[in-house]
Amino acid sequence: MTIRIDDQGWGTPVGGVGIIVLRKETEEVYYDIVPIEHFKTDMFKKKSYLIGARNIVEQGFFKLKVPKEEEIEICSGCIHDKTVEWLKNEGYKLTITKIDGTAQQIGERLFVEYLQGLGIPNPPPIVEETVEEYKAQFFYLMDWVRIDPIGRAHLCKTGWKYFKKFFKDIKKKRALV
Repeated sequence: MTIRIDDQGWGTPVGGVGIIVLRKETEEVYYDIVPIEHFKTDMFKKKSYLIGARNIVEQGFFKLKVPKEEEIEICSGCIHDKTVEWLKNEGYKLTITKIDGTAQQIGERLFVEYLQGLGIPNPPPIVEETVEEYKAQFFYLMDWVRIDPIGRAHLCKTGWKYFKKFFKDIKKKRALV
């Protein structure tokens, strides 16, 4: 049996980050979101999202009853740094690799459902993992934020340098009005 661990939404300007733990052969899934609060200025600086992602994987391992002998494949993304450390410390055998196939597809579908739950109508899905798909999703979400930037700021990854400037510029424009 093989456990695959992937993330969704690291590069999206809106929402937290999805973490999927999938048993490849049976397609058993554990999925949760590292909350948006981890991507706000102070928590983002402290990289608290690393602990959030690790906690989700730990919960997934508990729910799926993952034995130490099971093969683990984990995405190479930096959000998994603490997870990789935890897996090694716990004695799991793991491979850091690109995650594709069912884990990626289910994770992306669940992440789009999460975005819809935030009130975003029809966010473009990531299917083939092309640069064009990621750009389309990013700019669609930014266009959605621009409709009501102040009202939607609480859903944005405001710890990003991009958003620090974005919201500073919004405040300047409002001051001129």
